[in-house]
Amino acid sequence: MNAPYTEPGPVFRRNGEEWAALPQAQGPFGGMHGGAVAALCVGEMEAMAEGKGWGALVSATLYLLRPLPLDGISSRVTPLREGGRVAVIESELWAEGKLQAKASACFQKPLDISGLPGAPDAPAFDPERLAKWERPAFFKSTNTNQGFLDLCDIRDTTHEDGTRTKWFRLKRDFYASPTPFSAAMAVADVSTLFTVTDAGERPNAAGWPNADLSLHLARAPIGEWIGVAQRGSWHGDGRGMTESEIFDAYGRIGRSCQSVVLLPA
Repeated sequence: MNAPYTEPGPVFRRNGEEWAALPQAQGPFGGMHGGAVAALCVGEMEAMAEGKGWGALVSATLYLLRPLPLDGISSRVTPLREGGRVAVIESELWAEGKLQAKASACFQKPLDISGLPGAPDAPAFDPERLAKWERPAFFKSTNTNQGFLDLCDIRDTTHEDGTRTKWFRLKRDFYASPTPFSAAMAVADVSTLFTVTDAGERPNAAGWPNADLSLHLARAPIGEWIGVAQRGSWHGDGRGMTESEIFDAYGRIGRSCQSVVLLPA
């Protein structure tokens, strides 16, 4: 296998037929963080669609089947439908001879419709001026392997307007070429974590990984900042759900949803 690399550049690089990732792509429960898995799995589809002129990615669903290592990763991308205005693609990530993650994505070619709004002209938010998010003391002491958060500049509106929206700006691109949808999806994966930190205490569970992640965007993100306003519900039978509104600096752009698996304390 190829060792994870540390030199400057994007989070992911290709070594022959395999992918490797920066150490900061790791997650808290072993293996690669779900946000990084989303960026790798969906990013390849996004790059393929860009090359083939299939339009913008409007929705994607990811299933996290096993903890993905940081290297020795092979991928398989399969178009299911191409032509017309809609294209659908599937993507798989393999490592150690096993299927580790699988995603599907829908792309749509743009069309000018008179009388309907386009992209907004002026920013509605200014994340740059917000305070940096501080990890709670209980989180620092019980979660030391949060490498993915080190990839993000995180700002917090909790003390500004009480909405608890978190704003993220990636310090490093996932790919050498732009993959804006994948970047937004990677950030959305962190939503469940902030339902925990905003509560102010660690819940009665050993962990709370998500089994899946879905994202729908009404338009492409503009600029570097992605905002996530999350809410979650957890239940005594070990299941939970996190849903989030997704923003860029110009306004609301979509919504994400995750199924949460609560681990016994």
